[in-house]
Amino acid sequence: MDNSKILTFFNMELDTFIIAVTIMTVILIITLFFLLLDYLKIRKRYMEFMTGETGKNLEYTIYKRFRDIDQLKVGQKDNDDQIEIIYDMVRRSYNKIGIYHYNAFSPSKSFNGGSISFAMAMLNSSNNGFVLNVIHNRAGCHVYLKEIVDASSEMTLAEEEMIAIERAINNKKEDVPQTIDKVDTVEEESIEQEKDDQVSDQDKEN
Repeated sequence: MDNSKILTFFNMELDTFIIAVTIMTVILIITLFFLLLDYLKIRKRYMEFMTGETGKNLEYTIYKRFRDIDQLKVGQKDNDDQIEIIYDMVRRSYNKIGIYHYNAFSPSKSFNGGSISFAMAMLNSSNNGFVLNVIHNRAGCHVYLKEIVDASSEMTLAEEEMIAIERAINNKKEDVPQTIDKVDTVEEESIEQEKDDQVSDQDKEN
């Protein structure tokens, strides 16, 4: 009587109902089999995690991990201190350079290629440093050094020195010379004449 009500409810014949139940049972068995495999894999991983490959327990493993983290924190602090030292050195280092060539005895020709006198400014990121002024002439070379603090100096700055400082602050390169000064031409001729004289003296001695 009950079976008839069930079949009537599903509107199915007995044979069809049995086949459907059998198929569903097989599907459930297969699903249960795969779930059992997943469970065994998870259990195996859990046991390995709890015992470890060398038999260490979970408490020691967690303790070791926290100890490693503490060591990393100490190392990170040392790295931060070293980086701060490097940054401080970079801030105090001379990373701005400005050079201005000029002819100390012919200001109107300061942009010519023969200008061998020059002013060089070297500044750090705070515009502190020095400016070096080198003046060349036939008698020799004169060098002047002035301290620069906040892009200025307590000593009077020459025009060439101020130009070099401005170029250093603005990171401006010097214009490439296009002409040759007569002073250089005369000096080159003098050098060549001296070489010729030396050769002549050697020939006379021989």
